[in-house]
Amino acid sequence: MIGNLSDDNVTFLIEIIQRLMPQAEEKKDERKNSDGAAAFQRLMAASEEIGQYLPDDFDPEKELEEARAECNNCLS
Repeated sequence: MIGNLSDDNVTFLIEIIQRLMPQAEEKKDERKNSDGAAAFQRLMAASEEIGQYLPDDFDPEKELEEARAECNNCLS
């Protein structure tokens, strides 16, 4: 079908395709962002659920520092 088109028509067709392609890429990016947002919402929901099992005085920064110190001691 394309082989039967004139050079001008083929050029015109290519221009149309090029204009449409970025829209397809934008939709793909939107889907990625949507998937990421959904994953973040699931993570936040899980975080809240898990939080109910932690003690009231739980300090994640303190836990992280203690774990790092313990790991550094293991490597020495």
